[in-house]
Amino acid sequence: MKPAQFPGVLLVNLLVCLWIGYLLDDWFNTRPIFLLILVLYALIGSFALLLIKGKKKHG
Repeated sequence: MKPAQFPGVLLVNLLVCLWIGYLLDDWFNTRPIFLLILVLYALIGSFALLLIKGKKKHG
């Protein structure tokens, strides 16, 4: 992954997880449990993807 692509990937992951988390919290009436869990999932997953792609590229 090129460094210029990472902000776009992070933004898309966050927006999708925010939307899904909001819908799940609205459906189950559990604000903001799913929203927080999915945002953390998006952040951790995006940075893990960045590290994995970086290691493959450099070594």
